[in-house]
Amino acid sequence: MPFMWVDAMEIEILEEKNNVFFKRKELKLRIKHEKSPTPKKQDLIKELASKFSVPEDRISIDYIFGEKGRASSIAKVKIKEEVKSEAQVS
Repeated sequence: MPFMWVDAMEIEILEEKNNVFFKRKELKLRIKHEKSPTPKKQDLIKELASKFSVPEDRISIDYIFGEKGRASSIAKVKIKEEVKSEAQVS
C-alpha cells in the first residue's frame, strides 16, 4: 500500500478506483496524525493536489472521520479528470 508523508501526518491509500462513468478517481485514505488533530479538508486537498499533480478545484472530500481511540482518520476523496469544454471538442 502506498504511503505519503505530509508534515506530521502519514497518508495511506486504502482503496483507489477509477470511475469511468463519472470521469473521476475515487480514493479511500487512512491519515495517521500523531500529536495533532484531525487534518482540515483544505490541508488535505493541498497535499493531494501536489501528490497527484492536479488543481485543487478538481479535488473534493466527502468526509474525514476520526477513528475512535486512535491517532488516525479515514477519508473519502474524489479527484475529477480534466473536462474538455465544448470549444476544445470542436
